[in-house]
Amino acid sequence: MKHQALLLLSGVLCSGVLWSGESRAVDRSIDVPAKVAVCWGFLTNSSATKQSRTLGVGFWQRASGAKPGVGAVFASAMEYQLPEAAPSRVRSATFRFSGRPSQCVGAEPVVVDVFAYVGDGRGEIGDTSAGSRIAQLSADCNDRAAFSRPIDVTHIVRQASVASGVRFVGFNVRKANNRQGPGLFDLTTGKLTVVIGDEVIDKRGLPRNDAAAVQKGVPVAAAQRPRPRMREADVSSTEALRRAER
Repeated sequence: MKHQALLLLSGVLCSGVLWSGESRAVDRSIDVPAKVAVCWGFLTNSSATKQSRTLGVGFWQRASGAKPGVGAVFASAMEYQLPEAAPSRVRSATFRFSGRPSQCVGAEPVVVDVFAYVGDGRGEIGDTSAGSRIAQLSADCNDRAAFSRPIDVTHIVRQASVASGVRFVGFNVRKANNRQGPGLFDLTTGKLTVVIGDEVIDKRGLPRNDAAAVQKGVPVAAAQRPRPRMREADVSSTEALRRAER
C-alpha cells in the first residue's frame, strides 16, 4: 500500500512539474486609430490644389453650367503609428475604411485604388500620390457602405514594425477609372487592426504557491515543501514502541 501510494504521489508531482512548465501563445488584437487623415482636391482645368475639410475620393463635377469633366479629383491619405513589436510577433494586420456617395450619377461603377507607403506622422499633399498599390475596390452610386472590404496588410506592417521606436504606415485612396459623370464618395477614417503575439505562462489549475513558483521560474517539487512537524504525543508513542521491541 505504501509503495503504491508513493508511486501515485510521484506520478502527480511529475505531471504537475511538466504541466506547470507549459506555455501558450496569446494574441492581442490592437485597433490603431489614424494619426493623420487628410484629403486634397486637384482641379481638372488647372494645376491648382485645395485641401478638403472632409475625406473623399473620386471626381466632383462643377455645377453652374460648367462643361462635363470640369471639377476636381479628390484623393485621401491616412497614417497610423504602429505598436512597438518585433516583425516576428505580428500575426496579422488589416486595413478597412468605408464610403458613401456624395455626388454620384450613372450606372457605371466607381473604382478606387488603395496604396500603401511609409509614413512620417504628418499630413502632406505628397501622401496622396505615394506608395505601391495593394488593392482595388469598386462601388455603385447606391452603395451606402462602399469600399468596406477589409484589406490584408500583414506583410506591409511586418516590414515597417520595430521592437522599439516610432514607425508610421500610410494608406491613400485614389480614383482609378475614367467614368462618365461625377463619382465622388465621402470616406470615413479607416481603421488599422494589428494582431500581436505574446507568450505567457499558463498557470490555470495550479495551487497558489505553485503558480507563484512557476512565475518566478522555480521548479515545483515535493522535496522543496516543508514536512509536517511531529507532535510530542507522537514522539512519545514512537519511543515507547522502540523500547518494547528491545
